[in-house]
Amino acid sequence: MLSRPRNHEPIPWRHGVVSTPLFTAATVYAGGLGLGLAQDSGAALPLGWIGIGSLTGIAAASVSRWLRTGPTSAKRWFHTGFTATWTTATYAWINWAAHDSPWTMASAAVVAAGAAALTPFYAIDRGLRAEQIADQWAHESGAKTADTAEWEKVLDDAGARGVTVGKSVPTRGGYKLLLNLHNTPVKQLHQLLPMLEVRKGDLRTGSLRLEPTPTASRAWLHVTTRDVLGETLNLPADDHPLTITEPLTLGLLESGEPLEILFRQNSILIAGKKGSGKSVLLHVIIAAITRATDAVIWMIDLAEGNAASRWLRPWVEEWKDRDGNLIDRPILDWVATTHEESVRLLNAALAIAAGRSGRMKGGKIRPKPEEPALIVLSDENADLMAWSPQAVQAKTRGVKKGRKAAVDYIDAVQRGTGPNTGGGEIDSQYDTVIGMRFSKKGEGQFVFPDHYGAVDLSLLPCSGALYILDEVRRQAGGVGPERAKVHFANDDDENADGSPRDDIEQLSVARWGIRPDLDAAAQADAAPYGYEDRWSDPARTAWLRDETKEPATPAAASATSLHKPPPPPPAPGPVMASGSEPLPSMRPLEYYIDKAKSQPTDAPTSPRPSPSESGTETQDDPHIARAIADALSEFERITEQAAQAQAAQEEPAAAAEGPEWLPTAIDAIESAGSMGMKPAAVAELVGRDRKTVREALKAAADRGELLYRDRGPHSVYVHPDHA
Repeated sequence: MLSRPRNHEPIPWRHGVVSTPLFTAATVYAGGLGLGLAQDSGAALPLGWIGIGSLTGIAAASVSRWLRTGPTSAKRWFHTGFTATWTTATYAWINWAAHDSPWTMASAAVVAAGAAALTPFYAIDRGLRAEQIADQWAHESGAKTADTAEWEKVLDDAGARGVTVGKSVPTRGGYKLLLNLHNTPVKQLHQLLPMLEVRKGDLRTGSLRLEPTPTASRAWLHVTTRDVLGETLNLPADDHPLTITEPLTLGLLESGEPLEILFRQNSILIAGKKGSGKSVLLHVIIAAITRATDAVIWMIDLAEGNAASRWLRPWVEEWKDRDGNLIDRPILDWVATTHEESVRLLNAALAIAAGRSGRMKGGKIRPKPEEPALIVLSDENADLMAWSPQAVQAKTRGVKKGRKAAVDYIDAVQRGTGPNTGGGEIDSQYDTVIGMRFSKKGEGQFVFPDHYGAVDLSLLPCSGALYILDEVRRQAGGVGPERAKVHFANDDDENADGSPRDDIEQLSVARWGIRPDLDAAAQADAAPYGYEDRWSDPARTAWLRDETKEPATPAAASATSLHKPPPPPPAPGPVMASGSEPLPSMRPLEYYIDKAKSQPTDAPTSPRPSPSESGTETQDDPHIARAIADALSEFERITEQAAQAQAAQEEPAAAAEGPEWLPTAIDAIESAGSMGMKPAAVAELVGRDRKTVREALKAAADRGELLYRDRGPHSVYVHPDHA
C-alpha cells in the first residue's frame, strides 16, 4: 500500500516514503546554512520577521491541508495534525539556527533526528492519500478527464441504448469511464467500439477498450489518449536486485499501466514473424530475470547463438565490471546451440524437476537464492521441436513436472501452430501467450484461437507492439488479449557509422554478479547430462569462441571456464617391463593399418624386417599386427551394417507422397480442430495457388491423411483425429 495505490498508478519519486523526508531535511538544513553564511559575512538577520514568518507558515500549511482533505473526519484530523507538526519542527529549527549557528554537530543531529522521527508518520500520511497522489500524477502526465454528458450522447448515437456514464477516473494513458448498462450487454457494446471511435471524432483507431466487471450491468470503458504503442520505451537503467516470485515489468500496456509478468509457475509462448520484435523482447526478459537473486537461466539459441553470445561476451573476453572486478562466470548458466546440446539441456531440466519433486515434502518449491528457480528459455523453438523427437519428449514431460519444482519454460516461435511448439500436449500447458506482429490476420487463429475475431495481429503498428493473454485476462469476466508495448533494448552490434555498439554487453556487465548458482542437489541431478563440463568441453563451446574474441591468456580453468588444463606430457625414455630389460620399440600405428589393408584378414602375419632410423632392423610384432587387422575388419563390418540400417530408415521417407509444404498444411488443419480449414485458407497459409492446394489435399484425403467434408461452398478438410 505504501509503494503503489490501489489503481496501480506509480508514485513519483518526490512521494517516496524515504526520499521525501531526506529531501526535505536536506533542503531545511541548506536553508539554515544560508542563514549561517549571512551571519558570518556580518549581515544582521531580521530575527523578529523570521519568527513572524514562521508562525504564518505553520498556520497557512495547516489550514491548507484542512481545506484540501476530504470530509472524512479521522483522516482530516490526522493530515492536518501531521502537517502542523512537521512545519512547526522545521520553523523551530530555522529560528534556532538564526539565533545560534547551523555549523555545529548538535544542529545537524537535530535535523537528522527530526527526519527519522517523522518518517513513519509520513508513510502513514502518504498511504491515506494514495488515491489523491495518483490523480495528481495522472494529471501531470497529461491524462484527461472525460465529459460524461458528451459520452452519454456519443454512446446513444452509436446504438448503445440505455447506457449511462457513472464516473471518470484518470489513468496514465488517458482515462476510464464506469458504464452502467441497462439495455445493452457487454458483448453487444464491444461490437460498437469502432463506431464509438468514429462518433467521438478525436480518437485514434483502437484507442477504446472495454473491461467487463463481475457485475453484468457495469463495465469500464478505457479511453487511451496517449499513443503508447507508437512510443519508443527505452529499457530503464535500473539494475538493483529483484525476485522471481514477484511480477517483473517488461513495458507498458496501452492504458499506460506497467506490463508485468510473473515468471514463476508460468509457461510462456511468444509468437511473431521475423522483425516483429521477438529478439528485443527476449533481451528484455533476460535483462529482467538476470536481476533476480533467486533465478537461473538456461537458454536454447538455435540461431547459432547470436542472442546468447552477446550476454556471454563480457565473460568470455574477460571484461571487468564497474567496480573493477573480473567477470569470472557466465550470466547465463547454460546455453545450447545444437540439437544434441538442446536435448542434453532439456533432459537435465527434466531431471532437476523430477529430483526436486522427490525431495520436497509436498506442496511446491518457493525459489530462494539457495534453491533458485530454473527458467528454460528457447529461441527458434520450432527448429528443435519439428526435428527432434527426443527434445519433444523431454520438453513435454518437463513442462508438466516442472511447475511445482520451480522449473519454467519460455518459448519463442515464428508461428503458433503445433509443430512449432512441440504439439498439443505442450501447447495446452502455456499459461501466458504473447502475440506479436504477423503479415496475415489468419496467423492469429493459431495464437489466440478463442479470440480470433477480436484480435488482428497484422494490424499491430510497429515492432515491439504485442497482445498478451494470461490466466487473469483469460478467465470469465477478463479483458481478453490486451495490447502493450515492450521496452526497447538496442541489440545492434554497431552504429550507423560502423563503430561498435555494446548495449547488451553492458547490461550483462551490470547484472553478472546478481544471479545465484544452481543448488548442489540440482547440479547433481543434471550431472549425467554433461552439466559439469558444459563450458569446459571445447567441442560444446566452439560456437562461442567463434562468436566472440577469446583472450590470448585465458583465466584459470574452473567449473565455468571455457578451457580445460592440457594433459601432462608423457615421460620420455623407454618403458620398462617387470624385469630390467626395456621393451623393444614398436612401429607407428599407421604402419600396421596400411599392412592390414594390403593383405587379407585371414592371411598369416609373418614378421617382416624394416630398416630403422638408426640403421638397425626392427621386427614386426605378430600379435599387434593380428589385433589391428581384426579391429579394422570389425570396423568395416559395423560401418556396412550401419549403412544398410540407414538406407532401410530412409526408404519410408523416400516413399512419402505430396509436396514439401503438405506437412505444414496438415499440421495447420489438425490445429484447427473439428472446424477444419477451407482449401482457400490453406492456400493462403502455404503461399500456393488454390488449384495446386486442392489437388494435394484431395490426394492426402485419398491416402487417409485427411477427411473431406462436403458442405458446398463451405467445404473443409478435417484431420482424422478430429473426425
